[in-house]
Amino acid sequence: MNLVRKVAYCWASGFWTGHLPVAPATWGSIIGLGLGGLLSGYSFSVRLVGFLLALGLSVWATRVLSPLPTEDPPWFVADENLALLALACAYPYPTLSEALGIFVAFRFWDVVKLWPAEALERLPPPWGIFADDLVAAAYTLLCATLLQLG
Repeated sequence: MNLVRKVAYCWASGFWTGHLPVAPATWGSIIGLGLGGLLSGYSFSVRLVGFLLALGLSVWATRVLSPLPTEDPPWFVADENLALLALACAYPYPTLSEALGIFVAFRFWDVVKLWPAEALERLPPPWGIFADDLVAAAYTLLCATLLQLG
């Protein structure tokens, strides 16, 4: 594997957490949560640039590694990373309890795949891979916002 593919694989697999034997998407989400936590202390502009860089890197990694063995292989967790970075962009979480709440809510919505997540998975690659996780992030953001208002 050449260096470009190794870098793409490193990002796409969540720094190899996607290969852990149990719940790879959950482990990959922890990486995304950590990256989002690193960005949370910065201004919206910096968080947005971080998200856009992650989006570009994720699309690039998907293209470098194409064709993927399946539509969304279990080891591919860049979509979870991207969604959690989107959450940190929209709703920074400066405390550990907020980060934990975001993590639990995101994993719930990612597993449940409430409409339109499942329908959006059918978009052509790489967008279908990312879309369901971004929907889970949107539901998480909605919950966090409603809880903050309550």
